[in-house]
Amino acid sequence: MARRYTSITLGEYPHQMVRLICSRCDRKGQYRKETLINQYGPDVTMPDLRHLIAKCPRHGKLGNTCGVRYGDLISRGG
Repeated sequence: MARRYTSITLGEYPHQMVRLICSRCDRKGQYRKETLINQYGPDVTMPDLRHLIAKCPRHGKLGNTCGVRYGDLISRGG
């Protein structure tokens, strides 16, 4: 069966805690993967999930966009 998504889904996410940080407003939060799966399902893509959780008024705006990112998926190397 062909893969439907180009991004990983919540069900494929490698950690048990999902951590979000925003580079624009300094908001931070962490959520249990199991709880998010119960709420949004295992097939929600990670890019869609971050915006569902953040509910940021900047989402989709040009120039002053939302900066929410997954803290555990950010490269620490330079």
